[in-house]
Amino acid sequence: MSIPVEQNKRPVEHQRVPKIDEDVTTVIVQVGEIAETQKKHTALLERHTLLLKEIKQNQIDARLDRRVLLTRQERTEIAVANLGDEVSDLKTDVSQIKDTLGVILSRLPEQPAA
Repeated sequence: MSIPVEQNKRPVEHQRVPKIDEDVTTVIVQVGEIAETQKKHTALLERHTLLLKEIKQNQIDARLDRRVLLTRQERTEIAVANLGDEVSDLKTDVSQIKDTLGVILSRLPEQPAA
């Protein structure tokens, strides 16, 4: 048994139009929600990218600072080593001065205490 096309056509069309309208409205709302989500994700990705650039720059700066500190440390170590040598030289000089003064004093005539 088949239903004549004219009888079936009106009720189906009448029921389908509101359903299509409802589906289209739902799709439009969902597309809007997707667009908002994409905007949020884009903003997050931009922030993430900026933070990564900042972190990389901080790492570069830290490496440069570390190199500067190592150079300063090396210079300080060299200076300390040189100071150690200079102190040793001064001790030698002082010892020689004492010896020389001892020789000079030994050559002076003894003077009676006043």
